[in-house]
Amino acid sequence: MEVRLQPRAWTIASLLAAGGLALLVLGLAGPARSQQSPSRILFLHAFNYTFPATSAISEAARKRLLERAPRKIEIDAEFLDLARPSDAGHEERVASFLREKYARSPPDVVMTLGSLALPFIVKHRPAIAPAAPVVFTSISPATYSASNAPADVTGIVTEFNLDKTLALAEALQPKARQVVVIAGSGVVDRRWQAEARKTMAGRNGKFEPTYLFDLSYDALVAALAQVPRDAIVIVLTVFADATGKTFVPAEVAAALSALSPAPVYSPYDTYLGHGTVGGFIETFESVGVAAADLALEIIGGKDPATLPPRVNPGQAYRVDSRAMARWNLRERDLPADTAILFKHQSIWDQHRDLVLAAFGVSALQMTVAGALLIQRRRRQRAETLLKESEERMTVTAASVNLGLWQFDRKTNELWATGHSRALFGLADDVPLTRDALLAAIHPEDRGPALASLSRAAGADRSAVADVRVAREGEPRWIRIRAHAHADEKGAPKQLSGIFIDITEQKTAEMETALQRQEVAHLMRVSVLGELSGAIAHEINQPLTAIQSNAETGLCLLAVSAPDLAELRDVLQDIVDDNRRASAVIQRLRNLLRKGETTPVAIDINELVTSTLALLNHELIGRKISVDLVLGAGLPATMADAVQLQQVLLNLLMNAMDAMASTPMSAGRHIAVSTLMAAGGRVEIRVKDNGSGIQPDVESRIFEPFYTTKPNGLGLGLAICSTIVEAHGGEMVLSNDEAGGAVARLVLPARKALIAAE
Repeated sequence: MEVRLQPRAWTIASLLAAGGLALLVLGLAGPARSQQSPSRILFLHAFNYTFPATSAISEAARKRLLERAPRKIEIDAEFLDLARPSDAGHEERVASFLREKYARSPPDVVMTLGSLALPFIVKHRPAIAPAAPVVFTSISPATYSASNAPADVTGIVTEFNLDKTLALAEALQPKARQVVVIAGSGVVDRRWQAEARKTMAGRNGKFEPTYLFDLSYDALVAALAQVPRDAIVIVLTVFADATGKTFVPAEVAAALSALSPAPVYSPYDTYLGHGTVGGFIETFESVGVAAADLALEIIGGKDPATLPPRVNPGQAYRVDSRAMARWNLRERDLPADTAILFKHQSIWDQHRDLVLAAFGVSALQMTVAGALLIQRRRRQRAETLLKESEERMTVTAASVNLGLWQFDRKTNELWATGHSRALFGLADDVPLTRDALLAAIHPEDRGPALASLSRAAGADRSAVADVRVAREGEPRWIRIRAHAHADEKGAPKQLSGIFIDITEQKTAEMETALQRQEVAHLMRVSVLGELSGAIAHEINQPLTAIQSNAETGLCLLAVSAPDLAELRDVLQDIVDDNRRASAVIQRLRNLLRKGETTPVAIDINELVTSTLALLNHELIGRKISVDLVLGAGLPATMADAVQLQQVLLNLLMNAMDAMASTPMSAGRHIAVSTLMAAGGRVEIRVKDNGSGIQPDVESRIFEPFYTTKPNGLGLGLAICSTIVEAHGGEMVLSNDEAGGAVARLVLPARKALIAAE
């Protein structure tokens, strides 16, 4: 007979309570994700989450799948709650919910847990997951036959052999003549009722059966209290009683076992250990493992139609030694190969291997002692050399304004050189700990820095984070570089890195950015200076019209009986012309505005049309026609409207300048179009029919201060390129096959930017 020990509960103290940035990084870091497309498995629980049987199956299956899967597995779980009484539309509502939830991402395999889940998925699979094969669990041969399942439905057939459970009870209680069978009023309970009557009929009148079926829970408890002490009690399932009240069968079995005057048996694994003696049982964990192995074969490429349902080989007689002791049942009466659980063992049985190992260790102690003395001398010498090397490294790092640090996850210790204290502005009497370092960092920088380091630590690569430190009232910038070192199991064990003072670098970067903004503003002012005549004409036109209409209105008012309709039209013309003038002035104010950039959602088509409206008179003056093609349904992009209009204005001005030498007879045309680009981005194209870009110029076109114009500064395209790159886009200038040059401005769509964040 197999003897199993009752498991002990061990408490493992957490080592993650302290450790600075390094510890938080390791806590947040996760394993590297597989680049291969994952397989999706849907667990369909017939009951709700409170039922331990299906929960045990799913947990065992989940562990097996994650251990043995050839590629990444994604597991979803749904609880159908079909065992408890409900209204007639419950099943259809659940099916409708699952159909909508998995319409776009259907599972590759469906695994059912509990007998009622198989008929459900057979009925509703065409709507929920028509192409997914099904692996079922906890299904009796009769239920499987009645389901009329398709060929791609296979799984683990569970017999729940009540006849063998009764045989176990007969062996332990040979003088018993009365058998009491308990089952509820639910759907599964009624199936057990029929099976129990069939099993008792096969005993040819050896026992007097008493069936406690379809009773209220209180009536069931009262009837059980009258059972003789020498009877055999078999508890099946009680999902619901006669009043419609629902239960968890394992909880009912535990309660009835405590109340019963006679020994209680059951074929269910989840009842064992809670008062029942035992039965012919297959563990739900073994069912989950067997089902997971079958699912892995399907994921591996096998045709489910060639995999017939299997019987779980894990079925065996299992008993609880504590329950047997309670009822004075003898182990020698047990069938052969019965597994005895929760049995207490002697000290010798528990520690036999430890005692034998102690003798072996004692024999080796003398030999090891001599070797340890030699090793100690060598270690002392190595420690001396290591200390000298550490001192040299610390002095070298401090001389170049660096701080070195290392964090050990297991020992929860942080080591850092003394110069790290100076970098973070810590006094000599303040301990150099992770809490002290965290307190010195600006609160706004802690979260982003930890997130950056966390992602890098999980992927076993270097990470960089820049943080602000308030040191003696003066903010300083410190760059933290870190790298994770894995242990023999591949888990992050240590973090090491350096602290660098980059305040001067950050100051230079901010000054450069400010200067770049000033130069961009000057470029906008310069372009508007070139367009001053065209802008004046654009403003003068509506102003002239306003004056003319106002004079006309005065004339109409001078008449004794003015025409009010005509007067209303005149006033409306004045309003429209005023809005035209206001729009031109507003566009000019936007281009002349200075200050920090403010990204907003921009309609590309509206940006193009407003910029062309600003250049309208200039285009007419240069006798240039514009072919405008705007794409429909383009997504918005997040950008600074002023900067983006500056880029487009510069491209259009360059296109006009490129056609200065183009004869009027040949026609001067600019083709402007908007469209969707690859990767869900938006694109603006500006094409002219000028002389194109010369080969010796093409490679230097974006260099600062390089220009082909007699009066140009060589900053326009360089600034525009910087603006576009800062917005996550790209700008390309090239010659067109049909002649002339084409500029392509590609920007990320708004939804792509949000996803990237």
